[in-house]
Amino acid sequence: MAEQNESQLDIFGRKIFFLNPAYPVKKEIISKLQAQEYEVYNIESYREAKPLLRKNPDSILFINLDAQLTVSGWFNYVRTFDREDILQTIKVIVMSERIKASDINIFNKFAHLPYEVIDFNEGIEGVSKQIEKIIIDLNAKGKRQYVRASLTHDKDASLFWNHGSKMHQLKLLDISSVGMAVRCPPVLENQIIAKNFLLQDVTMRLGTKQVVVEAVIYGIKQTPDGTLWILLLLPSTAPSIKEEIRAYVSKTIEEKMLTSINGERKDDEDYAVLNYYNLATKTKTKTSINPFATIPGSNF
Repeated sequence: MAEQNESQLDIFGRKIFFLNPAYPVKKEIISKLQAQEYEVYNIESYREAKPLLRKNPDSILFINLDAQLTVSGWFNYVRTFDREDILQTIKVIVMSERIKASDINIFNKFAHLPYEVIDFNEGIEGVSKQIEKIIIDLNAKGKRQYVRASLTHDKDASLFWNHGSKMHQLKLLDISSVGMAVRCPPVLENQIIAKNFLLQDVTMRLGTKQVVVEAVIYGIKQTPDGTLWILLLLPSTAPSIKEEIRAYVSKTIEEKMLTSINGERKDDEDYAVLNYYNLATKTKTKTSINPFATIPGSNF
């Protein structure tokens, strides 16, 4: 099983979650990671984080310590990941603009985290470099080159193609910044359309926006549900269009991720009353044996 898990991680990489990220992180770092085709998600509330992470083991979680909970509350929060086997697979990294040196020391020494606290002493560029180093070290990209969104259940996801004197509507099944899969309508089944055929004047409807592109048929697949075309955008596709597609892909997969926990109980634990932080601060100053060492989860 361990070899299988390693193989899956090697192929698909890891999902990257940011929990209540600060605005500069959203603007400068998350957008950059999305442009580099990492699979990135925002979680606005810590109440939703654990339910999502339980469904996505082996992910990476970056936590902003400057909102929602106190520093001690966040310390208690991250220590509770030790309680569950599935949450122990999550690589938790914390960051803060305002954390005190004493609390940095407590997190680094007692929080059981794989990397030290990321502070903002070197500005947002320094933070970006640290995050990039971590996700490369953890092989977050895997062997996938592009993030793809499944649109099978999105009734409005369509591609419109002017061919001859008619406009044909093709169902979009999935999409990435380099291509897409579409279902060929029956009326086109008997047309002389083969691999490497160029589709010109193609309009994609991406939510409320529309973009016009050209695409080439990279592959044709016969399925029980009909013929599928695998389309690749031409290399000449404008960068602005690729950015629109990436933004749409990111929005789509994030909405699907949040939908996955609809109806589930949110995290209602009171992290302010847990004792992990207090034990850590006491242990930090102790020179004798820790009297709390026998308490489950408090092994400092």
